[in-house]
Amino acid sequence: MGYKINWFPGHMKKTLDEMQKNIKLCDCLIYVLDARIPESSLNPKIDEIVSHKPILYVLNKSDLANPSKTKAFVQKFEKQGKKVLSITSSASNAKALISTALAELLAEKIEKNKQKNVVKNFKIMVIGVPNTGKSSIINAMASKAKTVTGNKAGVTKSTQWVKVDSNFVLLDTPGTLWPRFDDQNLALKLAYVGSIKDDVLDISELGFELMKYLIINHENLVISRYGDFDKDAEFIDIYDEFCRRRGFILRGGEIDYLRAGRGFLDDFRTGRIGKITLDEI
Repeated sequence: MGYKINWFPGHMKKTLDEMQKNIKLCDCLIYVLDARIPESSLNPKIDEIVSHKPILYVLNKSDLANPSKTKAFVQKFEKQGKKVLSITSSASNAKALISTALAELLAEKIEKNKQKNVVKNFKIMVIGVPNTGKSSIINAMASKAKTVTGNKAGVTKSTQWVKVDSNFVLLDTPGTLWPRFDDQNLALKLAYVGSIKDDVLDISELGFELMKYLIINHENLVISRYGDFDKDAEFIDIYDEFCRRRGFILRGGEIDYLRAGRGFLDDFRTGRIGKITLDEI
């Protein structure tokens, strides 16, 4: 790419500070990852803060990811000693799956409370990079809309405690990234799935980079969605042909690269191109 991706608004530093302050109040954490980038959505800054607490890793949006790769990442995480679950937050069984996994994670504390005849709500912090579906998971646990959600980065602006049932109180936190992306390929993955705000990106260029990646790595899915293409042509010529086929044209016949970028990104993010995992196992 011809530019560097960096996005770390002031509220993210504030959120990390609040996490540091609230972590001692919490019994465990739900670390929400995007199933399309399960390793790339691990925030090293968060890991520094929460490493000493029990953590349930939730690979959310699994309906958009490659199922076999999701299964492989779950197994990889489990071999690392992590408690991990793959779900889609909008699925009817999401609450039951998460509740069962939390009960297993907190089994020792639950047993101690029983022995002492203590009844208490477990406090759980929900963390992750932007747009992984943290608020959607809280709403699924509460069986109703308790937090504002949206399929873009930066919807949750501040922390809030949400009582979801008689067992759990969840702390919703804004998504946080890290101040500098040394690995621009990682930054691209975060941008593709919407974890970096579109407003700070060159969408025209991002759409081209995404399609270039998909042509190289998922040729069959690209052909299925957009039709066959000349394998010997330059990427820009293939891209232009796809733009024309999709009607991304300005008056005068020039290609509307901004609308094309938005269109191709939306096709990827909604799964219309196919179930794609960007991280390699």
